[in-house]
Amino acid sequence: MKIKEILNQNLSDKELLEILKDMHAFDIAQSFSLLEEDDINRIKNLLPPELLADVYSYLNPEDAAEILQTQTLDEQIEVISNLEPDDAADIINEFEEEEKEELMDALKDEDILSLMQYEEETAGSYMTNDILFVNQIESVKEATKKLIKKANELKSIKTVFVVDKEESYIGQISLQSLLRAKEPLTVNDLYETEPVLNEHDDVDTIIKHIKHYGAYDIPIVSEKNKLLGAITTDDILDIYRDETVEDIEKLNILPDTDLDQNVFISSFKRLPWLLILMLLSIPLAFITSNYEEILTSIVILAFFQPLMLDSGGDVASQTLAVTLVGLTSKEGVDIKDGIKEIISGTISGLVMGILAFIATLGLSQFMQVDSPLLVALVVGISLWLTVISAPILGFFIPNLLHKLNFDPAVASGPFITTLIDIISIVIYFGLATLLLGGSINV
Repeated sequence: MKIKEILNQNLSDKELLEILKDMHAFDIAQSFSLLEEDDINRIKNLLPPELLADVYSYLNPEDAAEILQTQTLDEQIEVISNLEPDDAADIINEFEEEEKEELMDALKDEDILSLMQYEEETAGSYMTNDILFVNQIESVKEATKKLIKKANELKSIKTVFVVDKEESYIGQISLQSLLRAKEPLTVNDLYETEPVLNEHDDVDTIIKHIKHYGAYDIPIVSEKNKLLGAITTDDILDIYRDETVEDIEKLNILPDTDLDQNVFISSFKRLPWLLILMLLSIPLAFITSNYEEILTSIVILAFFQPLMLDSGGDVASQTLAVTLVGLTSKEGVDIKDGIKEIISGTISGLVMGILAFIATLGLSQFMQVDSPLLVALVVGISLWLTVISAPILGFFIPNLLHKLNFDPAVASGPFITTLIDIISIVIYFGLATLLLGGSINV
C-alpha cells in the first residue's frame, strides 16, 4: 500500500510509525514527491534519526537539504551523525551559505568536513572515508578482528585496503580472500595492487577508470599516495547514471532534465539552444530559396526533399553514436574506424539510392513528368551522396572536438543533422539544376 493511502486512514502516530519502520527507506523517500508538506513534516517528525537519515540518503541532495533545513540545528546534527560521510557532505553543500557555516561550526565530525572541501564532480567529492584499511605487516587474524569490530560502522566491507606505515596505499584484499586465509599468512601475502584515482580527478577520468578496470571499490589517494577513502559500488552506479543522463542531455541540446522544475524556468533554459539551432537553420532556408526556379519547374522534387533531409540525419546520428562510444572506450577510435563508417555509408547509400531511383522513376511516369529518367537519377544520386557525407561529419566532428579537448557530446544530433540538412539540400538542388536546368514542366 502507498504511503499516501496509508496517511488517508487517519492512523495514530504510533500506528503510522510501526508501518513506516516496516518499509524500506527508498520507498519512503520516493513517496515524498507525492505528499503534501504537512504529510512530509509528520513523517519527518515521527521517524527516529537513524531511519530518517536513511530516507535522506535516497533523496536528491537538494531535496534532502530543503527538508533538513526545516529542522532545528540539534536535530540536523543528530540526523547527519547517522548519515554516511559522503551523503552528509553532499546534502550540507546544498545549504544556503549562512546556514552551511552555522552547521559546519557546530559539527564535530572531521570526516564530513574533510569531504566538503572538494569541488563537485571530482573523485574526492564522490568518495567516502568510511572504509577499512589495515597495515601490510598485520596478520590475517589481526585484520579479520579489525574487520569484525568495525563492520557496523563501515559503508562497505567488500574490500579491505592495505597501507604501509605512512598510510600510503599499496593494495587491497577482497573480503572473500581475507575470510579464506589462514595463519601464518599475513596481509602482505594477500594484497593485490589495483589502479587508483587521485582525489582531484574529474568525473570523465572516473568513468573511464570504471569502464577500463571494472572495480567495485576504487581507492582514492592524495598527491603523495596517502589513502584518503574510496568510491564504493553505490556511488559508482550514481556516477554512471548521472553521466549517462548528462550525455543524453548534451546529445539533445538540453540544459537539464529536471522534471520538477517550473515550466517557465525550463522553457527559458532551453530557449538559447533552440535559438542557436534556429540561426543555424537560416542558411538552409536561404539556400532553398535560391532554388525556387527548379522547384516550381519540377514540383516532384519537393516530394522527395524530406527523404534527403531525414536519411542523411539518421545515418549521421548512427555514426555519431558509434564514434562517441569509441571515444569513451579503452581502445578509442582511429582513422580506420572512420574509413569503415564511410564505406558502410557508401554501401547503404548505394542501396538506398537504387531503391529511391526505382521509386522516383515509377512515380514520375505515373505523374507524367518530362524526362523521368533524369529526375530519378537526381533523386537516387543525391540520396547516395548525402548518405556518404553523413558518416564523414558524424565521425570527424566529434573527433576534432575531442582533440581540441572539448566534450565530443556537444557535437550532438541537432547540430550535425542541421549541417547534413544544408549539405543534402545543396547536393539535391545543385544536381537537379545541373541535370535538369529548371526548364522541364509537369
